[in-house]
Amino acid sequence: MKKIFCLAVLLCSAQIYAQKEYSIASINKELTEYSNSVLIDELVEIDVTDVNKMKEKTHRVRAVFNKMGDGDTNLFEFYDTNSRVKDVQVWIYDAFGKEMEHFKKKNFVDVSRTGNNMYVDSRVLYLNYTPTTYPYIVVFDSETETGDSAFISPWHPLGGYAESTQKSVLKIKFDPANKPKYNPKNLEGYAIEISEKPEEITFSASNLKAIRYEEQSPSISEILPNVTIALNNFRLKGTIGLGKDWKEFGSWMNKSLLADVNELPEGTVARIKSLVANETTNEGKARKIYQYVQDKVRYISIQIGIGGWKPMLASDVDKLSYGDCKALTNYTKALMDLVGVPSYYTVLYGDTSERDIISDFTSLQGNHVILGVPDGDEITWLECTSQDTPYGYIGDFTDDRDVLIMTPEGGKIAHTKIYETEESTQTNISKVKVDPQGNVMADFKSVSKGLQYDGKYLLPKKKEDDVDKYYKNRWSYINGFSLSNFEFINDRENIVFTEKIAMIIPHYANPVGNDYLFCANIFNQSQHIPPRILDRKQNLYLSHGYIDIDTVEVEIPENFSIEALPNETILETKFGKYEMSFVKTAENELVYNRKLLINKGEYPPSEYENYRDFLRSIARLDKTKILLKQDVQ
Repeated sequence: MKKIFCLAVLLCSAQIYAQKEYSIASINKELTEYSNSVLIDELVEIDVTDVNKMKEKTHRVRAVFNKMGDGDTNLFEFYDTNSRVKDVQVWIYDAFGKEMEHFKKKNFVDVSRTGNNMYVDSRVLYLNYTPTTYPYIVVFDSETETGDSAFISPWHPLGGYAESTQKSVLKIKFDPANKPKYNPKNLEGYAIEISEKPEEITFSASNLKAIRYEEQSPSISEILPNVTIALNNFRLKGTIGLGKDWKEFGSWMNKSLLADVNELPEGTVARIKSLVANETTNEGKARKIYQYVQDKVRYISIQIGIGGWKPMLASDVDKLSYGDCKALTNYTKALMDLVGVPSYYTVLYGDTSERDIISDFTSLQGNHVILGVPDGDEITWLECTSQDTPYGYIGDFTDDRDVLIMTPEGGKIAHTKIYETEESTQTNISKVKVDPQGNVMADFKSVSKGLQYDGKYLLPKKKEDDVDKYYKNRWSYINGFSLSNFEFINDRENIVFTEKIAMIIPHYANPVGNDYLFCANIFNQSQHIPPRILDRKQNLYLSHGYIDIDTVEVEIPENFSIEALPNETILETKFGKYEMSFVKTAENELVYNRKLLINKGEYPPSEYENYRDFLRSIARLDKTKILLKQDVQ
């Protein structure tokens, strides 16, 4: 598609638009398989010849086949006080290439990019378009200009799952004295080319088939082809940045972003020194300061300053008692500095899906900040945005990934804590009494550690109704139970969470004539069986390992007897191990034991069906029933 602009004074800059012949029928049929949309033609031109002014032109043509593909159109542009959207337009065509609608910049909605943030200094122009028919073709043209050159748009020739690409091209013009570096990833097996000229780099892709979402695959960033691009010398909100290597980059951050934001009021200085006066170790001081911060401040997302990268003043956090991750981490670090405890401002990608800072590619990366407190060769990681997280606990949002720490010598790559399988345990001990009508009264106690602590330590903050809903959801396979009492014990010092639940389950045992069928595994039945995936392409990825141990002591009515118990069962695979046993301990008592160990790991696609078989067997065995036979007089 071409656009020819003619400036005519008398016609007030009239625009003549010449359309290529796009239609659904012209798309390569192979690209429509598993696709919600197809990127028919894309050309992005970025000009960074002047580090003080980055220009970008985008021309994108996409066919959308269904409602799920509407989100692939990306009909928006961001801007802020240091950038502007010079022009943005959209054309909508039907399946045969007939124009249906044309939207100009004035038709776009202009709003603050607040989202979940309390305040940001950036805005977004977006088109609120609702399709009236499918399929349709959308053409998006935009031209932007910014005074920042710190963030060069990465190239994603495939935007996501269920999207395919017929053609995508990115061209970058540059000053040879400041040539962009780039980091290609996952390009193998695709028709992708990279060509370089003295003043231009071109990335081009053609006929990329859609990738299906497949359950328990690696992170999407490890699957889709992409290229990250950055300059060694860049400008960020009027500040010259340096990023030849992590040491230089970290020194720039320390000097330009972190050096002038750590002063604190005299009253706070005296208060903190008094707080740790009796502590003789760095850990003792750090623990008290961390608790002080948790008691004083709350998290609010604020994206202002130098590209959302410079923290607000520590003195302002002290006065206002709130801040975002940057501000609260910087504030905690400033307090640590007061009493001589070294700490590292740390940038990383925060997400339950692990994502590393690209260790061999220096650039502005990450979306979250935490604090690292060194202790010899080890680092204790502190999540400064939470008022509830224990000292030294980070959970699956920031665990086991490469991060960037800011040391006095500059930036360095480090790795956050790995929660080993043996650390992430849940131990359940239950005492269950079955009455002659098949009702069950149970006392349940659960002790969780490691990553299994993560999903539970906020339970004490829930209202009673929400606690009830939590357990109704957790044990959704139990019909109609009621909690008669519950108690939570959160040991923040040792990072151990204990649940104590008393409950009644009416008619839990299934009547069979005068007898009952009874499932002893009341509180930890595995229900999930991954879907069948024919011709799976992606590796099987088990992101975390854990161990569940269950012991259920069962007392049955005196006029009932226990029929033959199932044999002990052990399933052992590369994915983990499952053990189940029943032991009769008295005439009317038995003990059910269950242990499940899941290993963290990545396996070839061919192992997925074996993994499904393992989980399917567990789900079946977890429902094992025994016969409680009534003694008829």
